[in-house]
Amino acid sequence: MMLIILAVIMLASFQGCVRKPVSDQVDNRVEEARPEETETEETKPDDTEVTLPEYKFTCPLDGIGIDEMPIRPVAVTIDNYRGARPQSGLDKADIVYEVPVEGGITRYLAMFFHGQADVIGPVRSARPYLIDISREWDAVYIHAGQSPQAQTYFKNTKVAHINEMFHSSGFWRDKSRKAPHNLYSSTDNLWREIEKLGLDKVSIPEGFEFRDEGEELSGAEAAELSLPYSYGKVGYSYDEQTETYKRFLNGNPYNDLASGVQLSAANVLVQQVAVRAFDSEGRLEVDLIGEGKAWLFSEGRVIEGTWRKDAVTERTRFYDETGVLMRLKTGQTWIQLVPSRVQISY
Repeated sequence: MMLIILAVIMLASFQGCVRKPVSDQVDNRVEEARPEETETEETKPDDTEVTLPEYKFTCPLDGIGIDEMPIRPVAVTIDNYRGARPQSGLDKADIVYEVPVEGGITRYLAMFFHGQADVIGPVRSARPYLIDISREWDAVYIHAGQSPQAQTYFKNTKVAHINEMFHSSGFWRDKSRKAPHNLYSSTDNLWREIEKLGLDKVSIPEGFEFRDEGEELSGAEAAELSLPYSYGKVGYSYDEQTETYKRFLNGNPYNDLASGVQLSAANVLVQQVAVRAFDSEGRLEVDLIGEGKAWLFSEGRVIEGTWRKDAVTERTRFYDETGVLMRLKTGQTWIQLVPSRVQISY
């Protein structure tokens, strides 16, 4: 009888030493928990500080931490005719420019460096001043056709560009939309074409200066911004939760077609430029060399200043009223080029 008792005791001890799977341990803990039990020191959440990931590089266009520096920027001309709205891929760009063109409308120039998009478009034709903006970032300029003036520009100046009319393999047409407002591409497609054409030289642009985390922008409060373009009223409204300016058109949220998200910006730079029509088609000349008024909207505040650009391939720089370079908030920036006659309100 004594031997039987000893055997039972040894078996129980052995089972107590067997390690259970993690899932079993978790299940037991859940089953043993009681709603009425008070939280003890052992069950309190871990107060250990969360260590943010360290990145090797900082993107010069938007200040975001990245593990690998891209090769060079890509600038895509995006249609903004009413038949082209809403567009796709603007929310994935590092910088977006809105620039006046003929007919009272605008076009976007979406700058992709580390940003990637599965759908970008609709892609439209080139204008000389859009090429100029692309060149200041040493980007590969993407377009579908061009104005006569842009065609002369390409002939007389060596510009890294891809014209869909001659290199269509990187593009596709969306049959649900009417041409010419239905031409699309993607960052992957564009990079295959860039490499095929030998345009993949390493060119890391000099970017903006960015504020440190927690560093606030000095300036007057500006929760709302209104820009009355000829085609409609572009508005921005500051969202404290996301710390970005949400974009609107004629009072309605402006969403990206591919993602469905409302477009927003960490920074909105307004650049006042001289614009004039020069031919019977109403095509424009936009003065990008020289200087003019500028405003930076960020974190619900605004500072006024000036922009200055001394040569085509030099960067446009934005200064506050004391002559110090404006420092941006990390994140996407929209640069709104507006004619000098346009009165912005905020």
